[in-house]
Amino acid sequence: MPLEVTAPAYGAPNANDPVGTRQDLGSKDIFLKLLIAQMQYQDPLDPTDSSQMSAQLAQFNMVEQQTESNKLLEQLVAAQSAGGASGDSAASYLGKSVTVNQSLLNFSGSQESFAINLNGTTNQNYVIISDSEGTPIRTYSLGPLPVGSHAINWDGSTDAGVPALHGNYYVDVISTDTDGNSISSTVQRSGVVDAVRITATGVQLMMGGTATDISDVTEIRL
Repeated sequence: MPLEVTAPAYGAPNANDPVGTRQDLGSKDIFLKLLIAQMQYQDPLDPTDSSQMSAQLAQFNMVEQQTESNKLLEQLVAAQSAGGASGDSAASYLGKSVTVNQSLLNFSGSQESFAINLNGTTNQNYVIISDSEGTPIRTYSLGPLPVGSHAINWDGSTDAGVPALHGNYYVDVISTDTDGNSISSTVQRSGVVDAVRITATGVQLMMGGTATDISDVTEIRL
């Protein structure tokens, strides 16, 4: 039975409706609504031919696939346009050494290296490494440090002298000047980009199993 939609069921088009409120007949939602309406209002004495129904379901599947393809294309376009200060595409980061603002460490048994970038001259600095639940497992007291970047190496041991479990850890820094005022800082990691990940929230770079947003990149090296 051919698909029929009458004006009383859906209302006549209104020329005064804004364009943004009109539904696209090619969208999967309106297609499915029309298909359901056909099944609900079909003549019991002359039901929809099964071959026609199969063809319409195939069309719906094609619409669904096209919708997903469009989403992927949008993500690829975003990846191409999110290249950073140099304007390179996201894929151009592959194989390059980068420095990123990131306090997450993915500990797998080897020494972890990171840096703290101080925004002022400090009189006292504490670097605290905590597990995924926020429990401190290692604390470094560094004493006075000048403004700038300072490298830190964590051998993977806890304050108790035992090896930390494999997993994610977070680095926090508490810095003060001679008057006890807080000095802001950032934690930075450096490494080689071994993968580019496209997510719903943006493009991410993978370094040693840890993801970081492409917007957190502060330096790129050959």
